[in-house]
Amino acid sequence: MRLPLFPLHAVLFPHLPLPLQIFEERYRAMTRDLVADDSAWGGRFVVTMITQGSEVEPVGRDAAQPTGAARIGTVAEVRHAEQFADGRWALLAVGVERVKFGPVDRTGAYAVVEADALPELVGDAAATEALLPEVQVALDRYLKTVKRLVASTASVGGDVQEISRVTASLDEILKPFRLPEDPLAASYAIGGMLQIELGRKQRLLELPDAVARLHAELDLLRRETVLLGEGSMPPLGANDLRYNRN
Repeated sequence: MRLPLFPLHAVLFPHLPLPLQIFEERYRAMTRDLVADDSAWGGRFVVTMITQGSEVEPVGRDAAQPTGAARIGTVAEVRHAEQFADGRWALLAVGVERVKFGPVDRTGAYAVVEADALPELVGDAAATEALLPEVQVALDRYLKTVKRLVASTASVGGDVQEISRVTASLDEILKPFRLPEDPLAASYAIGGMLQIELGRKQRLLELPDAVARLHAELDLLRRETVLLGEGSMPPLGANDLRYNRN
């Protein structure tokens, strides 16, 4: 399938939302084409993680160095679009499926790729019966540790109103989350929640099946919980737990 390419400093997993602010001209043009009634793209585009360069189009001497991007990404589908008076767009897209793509066609107003859907495999189905409960326990501990750390950070030198605001925000963002019974959906949900380096998220996205992804996420959840609990990592703010906005 041939679709527009949108490289971002983000990793999108299937089933998860992606809010975007569109301000650059080439992506305004892409958005107009995406939401048109006769859209050739059906409201879909490929999101992939930037490996080199910027989300903003290079100019001048840097124009000859196009943005580098991972070759495995996720098809996103526009669910809501709003245009502002100054020409900017606010989009809400949702991840649909993982894809792999080859050379990037940059001859038009925006980049386009030929993308092939990657198989959605569970892996060892028998292993998921024991694995999912383990991952749920690790996720619960991780979220509690994150909430405790952020609340502790806000309480240092903060006024009462700020502490109350952060606490209310944490209660909303970090409410108990029950993993889906579907191993694929569960693996993608955890990938979206984990606050880790983008390179690690990309490796999770690229893993071949849900069981492999859940095993990797279980290790990461346990590791991050220990590091956060020991104060070995920079403190997270409440806003760091929300989805990436571009």
